[in-house]
Amino acid sequence: MINFDSLTLKIFCERNSAYFENARIQKIQQPSRHELIFFIRTKGETKKLYINFNPQFYHICFINQETEKLRNIQIPKTAPMFCMLLRKYIQNAKILRIEVPKYERIFEIYFEYFDELNEKSQLCLAVELMGKYSNVILYNYDTNVIIGCAHNVSSEKSRERELYGMLPYVYPVKQRKKNLLKTDFSTFKNIAETDNPAKLISSSFYYLTASLVQDCINLIKEYNPRKLYNMLFNILNTENEYPCIKKDYSKYYVTEFQGTFRCSDINEMIDKYFSHYQHEYIIEQLRTKINKYINAQLIKLYNLKNKQEIQTEKIKEAEEYKNKADIISANLYNIKRNEKFVNLYDFEGNEINVELDENKTPAENALRYYNLYKKSKTAYEHACEMLKETKSEILYFEEIKYFCENTNTIEDLNNLLEELFEEKENTNVDIVQNIETVEFEGYKIYAGRNKKQNDYILSKISNAEDLWFHPLNAAGAHIIVKTHKIKVPDSVILKAAEITKEFSSQKNNSKTPIIYTKRKYVKKANKKQAFVTYKNETEIII
Repeated sequence: MINFDSLTLKIFCERNSAYFENARIQKIQQPSRHELIFFIRTKGETKKLYINFNPQFYHICFINQETEKLRNIQIPKTAPMFCMLLRKYIQNAKILRIEVPKYERIFEIYFEYFDELNEKSQLCLAVELMGKYSNVILYNYDTNVIIGCAHNVSSEKSRERELYGMLPYVYPVKQRKKNLLKTDFSTFKNIAETDNPAKLISSSFYYLTASLVQDCINLIKEYNPRKLYNMLFNILNTENEYPCIKKDYSKYYVTEFQGTFRCSDINEMIDKYFSHYQHEYIIEQLRTKINKYINAQLIKLYNLKNKQEIQTEKIKEAEEYKNKADIISANLYNIKRNEKFVNLYDFEGNEINVELDENKTPAENALRYYNLYKKSKTAYEHACEMLKETKSEILYFEEIKYFCENTNTIEDLNNLLEELFEEKENTNVDIVQNIETVEFEGYKIYAGRNKKQNDYILSKISNAEDLWFHPLNAAGAHIIVKTHKIKVPDSVILKAAEITKEFSSQKNNSKTPIIYTKRKYVKKANKKQAFVTYKNETEIII
């Protein structure tokens, strides 16, 4: 990913200045600490101006419904303080013009403002798109006094430039660079013939980034300063720009380059490029959050499983207690009182040494061993039950982990988060829209890929005679085949089994066991986690 540069901002301003002139701000929203959305209306048309001043994704553009969804924009119920300030001063205000100060990454919107005394003045919203120093400042253009900032900057944060209410607004320190369009070739040649021309050219001339210069150098088979000068000169002459994005989304350009696809205009280029990276970032953040929680739960469950498996091994100890109790009972009259140990023969003729409580009679010692046998057996049965439940929980979290790693939509990941933390419930309409559905030979095959979808297809979509599929002892989707209450052909069963394998953690295995049974034989075992039990299943290998 490359950053939003001053040349792109300059072209965006030039191409959209006519739209902004005399337009009005209908609505202002602040989805997050680093985002603003202005609903701008003019000539019967409304557009959403999106301002991002996050140090990682800073940019400005008009967004559409598709890219808004990619950015996962969520409007909070209570507006932040800075949003309230903007609504007070510039909501419904008329935009006079937009400007970008020469060679700067500052987007300025000028408004007509009438105060409480109905006196007219000009306000300016300065959107500074400058990496970690990105900010949005509202100030009175007539008095040059700051009204408010998205992020206040005190002397503790910056010794060079403080920004907060009631201070005068001053531009950042200007860079000492040249304008290539006003520079002769001889001056450029002296700079271009150094060891690292891309870096030196970008630090010497406005609007040129090191990445752009290096890409131009790479296009020249034999490095020639004159060719490079002409190429860069044409790029900066923005009358006929060709906005495009590399096919792998690694870079964007305002001029034509190889291995790119063209965008209709500069706004579409900015919007597509940055929404792509914001979407990837949000996906990664959600995955990290889900996996962090799941991994912590799995560590606990695997530790618990190991302890429970040790408990289940105590059945051998329980059998020994019963054996000793039986032997003592058979030899009551051969055992003397007050003995601590006694050598007896078991029922197979083997001599064993039995420990006794010297304060108890032989019969009481036999009863003591019977009681130890009962306790051990009860503990074993309880441990087996708990182990079964623990294994089910492990399988549940492994399924969530599998779905988390194999989904590429924010909506699916949010559903997984809601499932894990039991937040707000989706409506049935939302669930239906997201369920994977395949039609094959007239049969519908549904894939439930989280708890809510599984619950829905089991309780709402399927009936008793439908077929339920799942990978055996592995994480994967719950699959339902609608049978129409008639016998399902083998080809449909095979297709459903293949889909089950495809939506499982075993999809790359050469052979995967898949089980299926009628829906009426599948029962929910745990309302909270949506575990299921099943019977009368058939196993096939895919």
